[in-house]
Amino acid sequence: MRRVWIVACLAFSFFAAAQDSTQRKDDAKADALAKQISSELLSAVQQNNLNGASDPIERAAGLSYEVHMSDCENRWVALYHKPEDRDYNYGFVYIDPQAGFTLHFGGSFTIDSYGKYSPAPNLIPPDKMTLKIRLEGNGVAALLPPRALIQLGLPEKPDWLKYYEDETDPVTRKVNWGSFYNGIGDSHRAVDYLESAYREKPDAPKVIFELAYAYNALGRPEDALRVSKNEFVKKPKDELLCREMGFAYLNLKSYKEATEQYQSCVALCDDSEAGRAEKSELAMNLSSAYERLGDMRNRDAWLEKAKGWAPKGSAVYKYFHPNEE
Repeated sequence: MRRVWIVACLAFSFFAAAQDSTQRKDDAKADALAKQISSELLSAVQQNNLNGASDPIERAAGLSYEVHMSDCENRWVALYHKPEDRDYNYGFVYIDPQAGFTLHFGGSFTIDSYGKYSPAPNLIPPDKMTLKIRLEGNGVAALLPPRALIQLGLPEKPDWLKYYEDETDPVTRKVNWGSFYNGIGDSHRAVDYLESAYREKPDAPKVIFELAYAYNALGRPEDALRVSKNEFVKKPKDELLCREMGFAYLNLKSYKEATEQYQSCVALCDDSEAGRAEKSELAMNLSSAYERLGDMRNRDAWLEKAKGWAPKGSAVYKYFHPNEE
């Protein structure tokens, strides 16, 4: 299971030690507005419709929704824009070495009929708070062209980016960046970082799991097993690596090996809610493998276990209870 997240982070900076009632009301309004904008941004960064520059004004402005967030590291982007919206939201995409892909909200702009960019009133005071969106999915964005940066008064890279420089060694950085690209759903880029790290230091922490994950995501199960088999012998309690091996066997149609591997994975899970969620997903895969072996008794038995283990609200629980609110 990939460890991913999507949260809105608000960083507040208030300058008065004591606030009068008017100030407190203003702050409450700002908080409410930030939550509203955060909700809109979360929706925008999850849009996944590549449509290029379909609007005449956008074409005139050189604005085209034809890239994903993983294409935009260290770039200014316009977020997905609904036809009925007047203003465009924009931000800067970067990788936080601790948290991964992040969008730093910059504000809003408008575009006139000639394709000229103009700043729109900033509803979130930049001296009061900063809005950041941690990115989970690889949503669609439009890169801001150079003239947009000039017309909006934006630097190529903001000054605050220096505070997010990665200070780890080169191999660790490659593994981390590979993990972040895996996490956002771009394993094509991830594998370049990870293969390089693996060649330099094959025993680097996390490199084999992340590389196996990337290979599986790219439909390369033979490579996933090639790098993970020996590692799993050395670390037989690595449940994440165990899952990747089971997934690889399943995709190679090595169903007997898949059932054995997945049962090893189930044995590694505890009885916490997170552990039961893991076991329920593993049991679903086991059921699928047994079905392909023609063993319907074990297929049904593992389906029943998956249903029993699935915590309420989990993906497997929803599979078995599709009509439950």
